[in-house]
Amino acid sequence: MDNISALLRLSTIETKLFFREKQAVFWTFLFPILMIWLFGEMFGKTQVAGMSYSDAYVPSWIAVNILTTALFTIGTTLSAYRQMGVMRRLMATPVRPWVVLAAHMVYGMIIFFISAMVMVIFGVLLFHLDMPKYPANTVLALLLSVLRIFPFGFLMPSLEKNVRTASAISSLLLNLMLFLSGATFPLAIMPRFLQGVAKVLPLYYVIDLLRNTWNFTPIASNMTDVWVLLFVMIASSALAAKFFRWDAS
Repeated sequence: MDNISALLRLSTIETKLFFREKQAVFWTFLFPILMIWLFGEMFGKTQVAGMSYSDAYVPSWIAVNILTTALFTIGTTLSAYRQMGVMRRLMATPVRPWVVLAAHMVYGMIIFFISAMVMVIFGVLLFHLDMPKYPANTVLALLLSVLRIFPFGFLMPSLEKNVRTASAISSLLLNLMLFLSGATFPLAIMPRFLQGVAKVLPLYYVIDLLRNTWNFTPIASNMTDVWVLLFVMIASSALAAKFFRWDAS
């Protein structure tokens, strides 16, 4: 089996396994919709930094799903596989290591883009979401964000051998970024100190990039976000390459 065939086969298998996990499907597809609806009921008529509720928060929750896919769909899955010995057994096959990791990236992208489409359709039907002002730039921003945040998901299985510990740390990181990045509550109502904290969180820059390309400016006008996310990708990849282990021992 050549590398491309192995990559496609592994990606297909992982995607099928994902849809068999009801809990994973709920948190990836239904939970964001519930949050959009809940916050829409509370803030649906308010303006957020010159944007309507839907134009601000649908892109925000799409950004959140990039992070949740990286941390849980990819990160904790790899941690579980390593703990169960699946990774070690894969290493005994002709499949090259990069193919295994790339397959998780590919299937993570498949899951994410399906969830993004579901959220956009929901936003259009229920909250009259506007289509992106710069569609090609928004798609490019999404692709860049995925490619630069997904390597962050490899850090948890790299730094923690136990899947429960990896899941706990991932949950802590997600909740921290969820409430301090502007994804749920506007940063303008937060204390100045917390606004400063937000700007060290990767999710802040994903949200800012997606909101701006969706509503205001092309990607070329948001290069600070692009460069920060590039740094996150390089740092995450370097740390994961240094500490990632295929065996739990």
